[in-house]
Amino acid sequence: METCGPQAQHINALITSQNRGTILVMVAWFLACLVALCSAVRIISRWRSRRIRHLALSDDAIIVAASLCGIGATIVITTAVDSGLGKKDCLLDAHDLDQIQIKIFVSTILFVLALSISKCSILLFLHRTADNTLQKLGIMIIGVVVLIWTLAVMTGIIFECEIPRPWEIWTGKCIPMVPFWITATTVDIVIDVTLIILSWHMVRRLQLDYHQKTLATIIFSTRILLIAASCLRLVYLKQALSPSPDPSFNYIPYAIITQSQSTISVILSCSLVLQPLINTLHAARTTIQNPRRHSKHWSGTTIGGTPYESYESFGSKSHIIQEPLHTIQRSMSTPTSPAASNEDIILPDILLPQRYVKPPPRPPPPSDAERPDLSMFKQTKCLREPPAVTKLGPKTWETVAMRSLGERGLK
Repeated sequence: METCGPQAQHINALITSQNRGTILVMVAWFLACLVALCSAVRIISRWRSRRIRHLALSDDAIIVAASLCGIGATIVITTAVDSGLGKKDCLLDAHDLDQIQIKIFVSTILFVLALSISKCSILLFLHRTADNTLQKLGIMIIGVVVLIWTLAVMTGIIFECEIPRPWEIWTGKCIPMVPFWITATTVDIVIDVTLIILSWHMVRRLQLDYHQKTLATIIFSTRILLIAASCLRLVYLKQALSPSPDPSFNYIPYAIITQSQSTISVILSCSLVLQPLINTLHAARTTIQNPRRHSKHWSGTTIGGTPYESYESFGSKSHIIQEPLHTIQRSMSTPTSPAASNEDIILPDILLPQRYVKPPPRPPPPSDAERPDLSMFKQTKCLREPPAVTKLGPKTWETVAMRSLGERGLK
């Protein structure tokens, strides 16, 4: 049987059968560097890319806050390893055990904050993508559930053990820790499943091609990793929080999975600026700006015409407005009015009279006195007689010619 004590430790060994805290340190700092790198790339891309520069500063604030909570949890849990986390109980004294519990207490609070703030990021994205009131209402309900879950879990953590030492999860008098965290983790899994289903539904309703919908669905589906991490935490939960001879040594697997879950949550929040999701956001904005794909217009005159349906593409830059009929008629006579613009106008629905079952009788014809004079519009034929012509013989022409010459003195 292996003995436990300082003399059994190898001088240059970082990981031994009695101390495996170094494993947690290496994994935690690797994940912290990954969080810092993804957050930096996310913020730099937001300011350098024209397609996502229009996003609100609240997105950056959420990412930075979640990253700080995740990195803060890493720093705190690392200092807990320096205090003896991961060692056998025979290598720890009462002071070391107390310091370990304090740092686990603080790290757990930062872990819950990182998860909650990361969920706010995807909720804000889905709220911008929603194109109807029902979807926005569902997102708001999920947001309220996340807020209530956060407050409930934080309250449970703060008051889980007897005051004034609520951090003594191993040596103090506490509430049933395992049922509490099973309930909290189960609610967290339900929230993640709801977010995945809602995002799938919203992507399916957008006007995107099959390739873009597939990529967006795959990115949203990566939240399954959070569900898997939560399930693994449930597996190692009893080992980490139940009273045991070596609670610090048995806590390492649970701590590694906890750090991994917070890192995945922050990275998924940073992935919301990927190109497929940005295309999803643009498609949702186009749908909101053009809520009616088929606009009703009227043929013929504005009164008494027949309506017909015309297709309006989502790429059109025109906007649809609806105005009263008298405003539209006034704009037709005044081309310089604001209503006479390039925007599409939806004419109000005109209630056309229903057809009679039996046609009404025709009125009697008017009398001759009541009829208008249409004679000026009638075409009349006029035949003209040719003028009378007298035919002269040769001798007559000679007599006339001699007389004409005599009168002119030429004869």
